[in-house]
Amino acid sequence: MIRRLERYFLTGVVVLLPLVVVLYLGVWIWNTSDVFFLALLRLFGVTPPDWLHPILPVLGLLSTAAVILFVGMIAGHWVGRQLLTAFDQLVNLVPLVRDVYNAVKQISTNFFTRPEVHFSRAALVEYPRRGSYALCFVVQKVEERLKPLPPGHTVVVVPTSPVPASGFVIIVPEDELIPLDIKVEDALRFVVSAGFLLPGHPTNDNGTVAARRGE
Repeated sequence: MIRRLERYFLTGVVVLLPLVVVLYLGVWIWNTSDVFFLALLRLFGVTPPDWLHPILPVLGLLSTAAVILFVGMIAGHWVGRQLLTAFDQLVNLVPLVRDVYNAVKQISTNFFTRPEVHFSRAALVEYPRRGSYALCFVVQKVEERLKPLPPGHTVVVVPTSPVPASGFVIIVPEDELIPLDIKVEDALRFVVSAGFLLPGHPTNDNGTVAARRGE
């Protein structure tokens, strides 16, 4: 009975926690969105009338989105890129500021950009020791582009949980990869959930891992 209640409690936490976080962020953004708009008005010496206060959060969100779009448009052109490069070089001259700036820039780049990287499939690789397996994503075959490495090797990304983007790249012999009968999206959910969200049942009940162990 106690185990069942614990399971119900943990299930409730898993279901409600993302909803609570989203609601909290939504309320926080709504309550603070008028700060930017009010700062713009004060910059031009304008005091908003009383009837405008109820819709200030909406105007704050719209003005913030407009500024972000404007900066994005400028940064997408040659002049904007040159200005950003000059600003980066200027920031990198300050020891403490450059560390914080580069860390935040790397995090925002990983979260908000969409690099054209497509994994071909999910697989298992025997790592970090014999008898244990790590989930990986196959990137591409090396062929003969990393001499003197002989042909027959493959580049794979071993993600870390719960942030797959912080994984690392290793090069393994292709015949040591164990292909998985799951989609790349299901494998990503498995990594992000720290192994709690197992993919669906494979089409072959006698998995490849068991077959290799029996060799």
